[in-house]
Amino acid sequence: MLRRERHARAWDWVLLGTVGALLLIGLLAVYSATRGETQHYWQKQIVFSAIGIVFVAGIYLIPPRVFYAAAYPLYGLSLLPLIYIILFKGDSLERWIALPGGFNLQPADLTKVALLLAMARYLSFQSVGLGRPRTLITPFILFAVPFVLVLMQPNLSTALSFVCMAAMMAFFAGLSAKDIFFLATPVFSVILTFNHFAWAGLFLVLIFVMWRNRTNIYTMLMWIVINIGAGYAAIFVWNKILYAHQRERILTFVDPQLDPQGAGYQVLQSKVAIGSGGLFGKGYLNGTQTNLSFLPEEHTDFIFSVIGEQFGFLGCILVLGLFLVLMQRILHIATDTRSRFTALASVGVLGVFAFHVLVNISMTMGMMPVTGLPLPFLSYGGSFLISCMIMLGILLNLRQHGEYL
Repeated sequence: MLRRERHARAWDWVLLGTVGALLLIGLLAVYSATRGETQHYWQKQIVFSAIGIVFVAGIYLIPPRVFYAAAYPLYGLSLLPLIYIILFKGDSLERWIALPGGFNLQPADLTKVALLLAMARYLSFQSVGLGRPRTLITPFILFAVPFVLVLMQPNLSTALSFVCMAAMMAFFAGLSAKDIFFLATPVFSVILTFNHFAWAGLFLVLIFVMWRNRTNIYTMLMWIVINIGAGYAAIFVWNKILYAHQRERILTFVDPQLDPQGAGYQVLQSKVAIGSGGLFGKGYLNGTQTNLSFLPEEHTDFIFSVIGEQFGFLGCILVLGLFLVLMQRILHIATDTRSRFTALASVGVLGVFAFHVLVNISMTMGMMPVTGLPLPFLSYGGSFLISCMIMLGILLNLRQHGEYL
């Protein structure tokens, strides 16, 4: 009887059913978006999904202590492909490595998994806090190395997903809301630099918060200098480092009509597709924006637009509901375990999925700049889908076997 109960708890059927539903919706949407093309993307997506399922089953059988013991070695190995891309493909703007069989590997996707495990291992025995700066040095280095390497590819959107994952894990490991605010102010300075009134307002808020918390004068001066430096560094990056296509994405996010036939075309067509779906959608395989190829990259970055056009508002709500269930189940794993390593790894996975969902869906509706971030389990792509399935396998393994890590 005990063995039967243990077996019944081995799988989170709600989590698995939610992922299975998302995979099925993704396959239907990819088929609808590409059925007239010769590449047979939907067939490849079936293969990627099958490989991912094999990974989930295989990872589930691995003793959980292997993940803990191999966290740092896997982290080091994951950096090698990133270095290879910078050294040998840096000028071509290619982020993939061609493998036999026509499969392209995007190493940054697997680096997420390695960084996740490395951060979880370190933070599992070390609480962090801004009042103890030394506790932040090692996790910052663990995060900064792959972040910079991915940023140099250049792949800003994926690098920012590392930020979300690391921030959520650090918060779970002891950073207070006040600490998060102070650490986030340089990011706000970067965003607000180009509006001097908004930037000045940020400084007033920062000074007020430090005054309310009785921050000493030297710390106040340090944070003010950091924010000034971050703001002027943003101006330098904009003028000297960002590529033209990256600047265009930001400018067209502010006003897509600046270049409606160029950089703003995708966003405008995406909003047309989603808006034209109405409440119930135009019907499966009947989307004009999709079938007539008005919407570029509809099977990858803009797969949500395909769903919105063909299944309407109700279809979008269904997808969002499935993602909310997915997030809730992952959060449940994080809060329903005695293992700090398991909890931190779960929070890291939650950060990755939440960031991709928020940015991708917001992008398709014109609420964020166009990025190359795919939608988990829905967008076409081998590396990202398999990395998502690997993280799912780790979650299921640690949920069942990693209680005392």
